[in-house]
Amino acid sequence: MSDASDPQRTPQPGTPSETPQEEGAIGRNLPGWQGLAFAGVAIAFSVFQLYTAFFGTLPHMQQRAIHGMFGAVLAIAFFAGRRADRDRGLPIYDWLLLAAAVVPTAYVVVNWDDMMTRRLFPDPIEYWLTGALLVAFFEACRRTLGWSLIVLAVIALFYSYFGPAMPGRWSHSGFTMEMMVSRLFMFDSGLWGLLPGLSATVISTFILFGLFVMGTGGGRAFMDAALCIAGRTTGGAAKVSTVGSSLMGTISGSGMANAAATGSLTIPMMKGLGYRPAFAVGVEATASTGGQLMPPIMGAGAFVMAEIVGIPYATIALAALLPAILFYLGNFLVIHLAARKEGIAPVPHDRIPRARKVFTPMFFLQLVLPVAVIIYLLVEGRSIQYAGSRAILVTLGVFFLLNWEHGLLEKCRIFVDILRRAGVSLAQMAVLAFVAQIVVSFIAATGVGVKFTQMMVAVGGADLLLVLVMGMLACIILGMGMPTTAAYVLSASLAAPALTALDVPRLDAHMFAFYFAILATITPPVCTAIYAAAAIAGIRWTRAVKDTLRLGWVAFTIPFMFVYNPELLFRGEPLDIAVTFAFKAIGVVALAAATISWWSVGLSLVQRVLAFAGAFLLITAELWLNLAGLGAVAAALVLNLRAARAAAQAGPA
Repeated sequence: MSDASDPQRTPQPGTPSETPQEEGAIGRNLPGWQGLAFAGVAIAFSVFQLYTAFFGTLPHMQQRAIHGMFGAVLAIAFFAGRRADRDRGLPIYDWLLLAAAVVPTAYVVVNWDDMMTRRLFPDPIEYWLTGALLVAFFEACRRTLGWSLIVLAVIALFYSYFGPAMPGRWSHSGFTMEMMVSRLFMFDSGLWGLLPGLSATVISTFILFGLFVMGTGGGRAFMDAALCIAGRTTGGAAKVSTVGSSLMGTISGSGMANAAATGSLTIPMMKGLGYRPAFAVGVEATASTGGQLMPPIMGAGAFVMAEIVGIPYATIALAALLPAILFYLGNFLVIHLAARKEGIAPVPHDRIPRARKVFTPMFFLQLVLPVAVIIYLLVEGRSIQYAGSRAILVTLGVFFLLNWEHGLLEKCRIFVDILRRAGVSLAQMAVLAFVAQIVVSFIAATGVGVKFTQMMVAVGGADLLLVLVMGMLACIILGMGMPTTAAYVLSASLAAPALTALDVPRLDAHMFAFYFAILATITPPVCTAIYAAAAIAGIRWTRAVKDTLRLGWVAFTIPFMFVYNPELLFRGEPLDIAVTFAFKAIGVVALAAATISWWSVGLSLVQRVLAFAGAFLLITAELWLNLAGLGAVAAALVLNLRAARAAAQAGPA
């Protein structure tokens, strides 16, 4: 596990060690002038993204090539290829990799117009530039993310070239080497395609926004607010983790990064108040993951969905509201009932800040105002990048003009440090986007996406449930070990078309893929949010899987709910929406009680069976099944209340 999750580690100049990293990444401590030089490159990357966010992007290929150049250079510099290189300067092969990243991207920046003119006829030098750039991106991706995405990209390249040799329906006419170089390097649909374009504009803007909010005091403010809201209740420490991590997760857009950032505060607090370490890990991992499902921001992934689906972001955020409420309702109830069952005390009063010291005018200016600006500008019809850039401006304005906790020089130091750290985070996203784009590009070019859709429909037939299960598995497998944005894009390219082929509305299909791309971060065996939280708790991640799934498995039912009940996405009459939501909420309550086997007192076997059966009947689409489920839940509740009354009358044993 990367040292990014170690709260005791002291970051060195020029190292990204305080930036949450993916499993297996080896952050490098660059010595002397190299550390300063590449820290300057990271700052320059952030400044470039800020400049283009405010003053307009360059032509597509130039913008994306510069973005890719910065990303590959910083990923190679700040992440070692071998553990032995961790605490020393760049070896000679890293300098060669840097050249392999810089020369091709600089060539594109200078020659992009000519390349577009003769895009079907690459020059011999462009074959070599394409190969060098692929090596640089693959190695940068391996260092920051691991092998999973590289394997998919290599399979995509081999499948494209050897298409005629493939069996049966998977055969295609194949791509010659000239065609592959043309598509990858000469077009703005290959390496310079949609996903790098989103990374170079929308995603970068919101990564910068999130880091500016957190770096200027928002992280501590979120946790203080969570303590005030939930600290005094039963299971308060775990609820604080849920509230704080969800607030941060909606900004950060990464389950693993969020678990690493907030877990260092919440997990020790939960352990100190009596929670089992595995349960504390489950709480943190689930809450950190769920933050991306909660409007109004939902990380960067939902903005990508808006661009791909062509639906206004405000519509997506509204559609996500009721499913997110169901997710957190189930999460809170599992925590609450587990705390009552195990007799865990609330957070001590002396550790809870006073509300009047937390919810100050500065709190609202620092946290609420930037989000309000985003929402207002999106409702007004402004672009996503425009809204994000103005929210950054508001955040910095509040920090520099109204925050009196730091002097001007200290504020400038904090600002520059955020730019440095943001450059490293942007680099990780950039190399991920470019490698993922290879997969997405050749899925479209070879027609494998259409064939996969046909296969799912052929196997599932008209049985929507079977196709949904297959789509769920595909999304989780594609999302394992990947940040949300790439996981969603890959999942949507394969699973969403199969659902739309069965007349599932496009938004519903993409929301289904989005949910399971996010939930992949808590699904074994590659469950990165659990990895990060378990490292902080000091336990093996396998010990926390059961508790995490107990806390989060309501979330795995929610996509099925809204596909069968589109009222949950605010589609239908208000009364129908309200009734549907009420039935599903009762089902979630019953599912939480059955999972923990506790209500007023412990559930007997009969009560637990009734609660489970009622929950699953309530989350179906048929009204008569919902009514039967309501009856089963009511019976379980009555029996449990009678048992509680009998236990109270009997008194202590």
